[in-house]
Amino acid sequence: MNTDSYIAFLLVSTLLVVVDAAIITISGRKYLGDNANRGMSVAASWLTTTLFTLIVLGLVALVSTVDLPVEGELQKLVTKLGIVLLLLAVAHAITMTVLARYRGEERQEQFAEELTEQRRGHTHPPEVSQSIEHHEPYSTP
Repeated sequence: MNTDSYIAFLLVSTLLVVVDAAIITISGRKYLGDNANRGMSVAASWLTTTLFTLIVLGLVALVSTVDLPVEGELQKLVTKLGIVLLLLAVAHAITMTVLARYRGEERQEQFAEELTEQRRGHTHPPEVSQSIEHHEPYSTP
């Protein structure tokens, strides 16, 4: 790859990573959006997006140094961009899985808190049905 192709590859790849990271950040905030824990949702989205960006940019740097057995500069550029797109798709899928897992854990915690609150509010003594023979609650012998 000549210098111009190399720079074009790095620019296009970096642009693709940045655009995908922006999509993950914006969508991740909405996906994790929880009014009760808004700060935690935003932080989780940022941390996940940052990790995604660093990993994929590292993969782009590694792919840029690989010499492919392909004829022609344009073909090498297209092949490397294809590899980057496939890696980007895999990284995006993994990131969405991480966000979904975080959302599931967050929802379970919220549900557990709601159940605890409901149990605190309903501390009635258990009701006992009447005995058929004596028309009064059962008694223990």
